[in-house]
Amino acid sequence: RRAPKMQLEMRAFVWLTFVLLASSRECGQREIDAQDITGCVTVKHMRYLGHTGAVWLGEALKNNTLLETLDLHHTRIGDDDAVALAEGLRSNDVLHRLAMHNNKIRDVGARALGEALSFNTALRFLSLSSNAVGDDGAAGLAEGLRTNTGLRRLDLYFNLVSDEGANALSKALGINTALRMLHLDSNNIHCVGATSLAAALPSAQGLTELTLAYNHVKNAGATTLSRAAMKSQSLEKLSLDHNHMIHGEGEQETRRAMKFLNDRQKLSEWLVSVGLVDRQDDPALLSPYASVVQQLDAHHRDGLLKLKGMDAKELEAHAELQALNEHERSTLASVLLRLVREATFHDEL
Repeated sequence: RRAPKMQLEMRAFVWLTFVLLASSRECGQREIDAQDITGCVTVKHMRYLGHTGAVWLGEALKNNTLLETLDLHHTRIGDDDAVALAEGLRSNDVLHRLAMHNNKIRDVGARALGEALSFNTALRFLSLSSNAVGDDGAAGLAEGLRTNTGLRRLDLYFNLVSDEGANALSKALGINTALRMLHLDSNNIHCVGATSLAAALPSAQGLTELTLAYNHVKNAGATTLSRAAMKSQSLEKLSLDHNHMIHGEGEQETRRAMKFLNDRQKLSEWLVSVGLVDRQDDPALLSPYASVVQQLDAHHRDGLLKLKGMDAKELEAHAELQALNEHERSTLASVLLRLVREATFHDEL
């Protein structure tokens, strides 16, 4: 009697899954013009939104349970439109990606989006690049970031953010643990702003990438920021490219930091590639395995081969692994033994 019932339940589940997948679709201008995004998982390839469309879409976002990606770049939206969309974001819990670059959004719109971030926990990616966001808009976004726990990437390149805005963002970084990438290239940030950001890096528990290319950072700011980057627990990438006043000691410190971070990035990628860390979780460099692997130099071939000849018991007893708990020691030893075998096998071939 149980078998037929289970079969019916399975068929019902399969049918429901099929219906949901069939009703999910990629949408664009036609659906926005018709003011109907029923079943839309993504909205892309937009040409124009208009204020009426922005108000409608903002209302639609409040109760939408399916839309995950909304691409509104180059649709000529301004502050009023951004405010309307921000209202929808406050209660939305499914949208993951919102692209609003190449538009006419200024401080009012950016501040409204920042207020929405105080309530929204679903959004992972927000692009406001190539707009006209200044210091007040950056400060509004920073206020949202202070309590936000969802956003992973914020793009603000090609805007009007100067030292004041950078300082506001730095204070948020000292509190926020969710943001992974902050892109501030091509703004108006000088040494004061760079120094503010540098002060936040040691306590920014989560930031992996900070870019400040094409700004106005000089030697003092570059030196301070580079040294702070090497003290960060999670940072993997820092860009100061095309800040043309960096030379001498500033250039040397920047190069030293880039080399240091490049190796940390390789370590991070190695931890993910071998399955010790899930990229969706906390930054790889905050994993308990990170410092141990770095001390063993096991993410490089030469360091890995130094472990050749050890068995699981010997590896687990290794001095560097004693910082891990029993389960972590066993897990890391198993991974390292597998990699040593693979490396040795390739050598024998």
